[in-house]
Amino acid sequence: MKKTSWVVLGGLAIAMSLPTVGQAADAVNGKKLHDASCVTECHAKRVNGESNKLYTRDNNKKSLEALKAQVAICNEKVLSSKWFPEDEADVVEYLNKEFYHFK
Repeated sequence: MKKTSWVVLGGLAIAMSLPTVGQAADAVNGKKLHDASCVTECHAKRVNGESNKLYTRDNNKKSLEALKAQVAICNEKVLSSKWFPEDEADVVEYLNKEFYHFK
């Protein structure tokens, strides 16, 4: 096989392994990431051990965009960018389904 063919095949393999634009976020994975990284490390300390109360406060997020921004801030500043963008999307999906219900 020619070198060019191998390059094309390699590029296709990489492209197929990447998440596609518009790929649905995974709320189950989002819950796992959230529970492992957020609940015990940060949220429970802020609300006397009841981490989910953080999401039911009166001054909470008012839009899906605000929720996405907050998850990105937490990932960058608290978790030191431990999550990939698709992980952030999964966490947003979980939080939205569980607590916020934005459209």
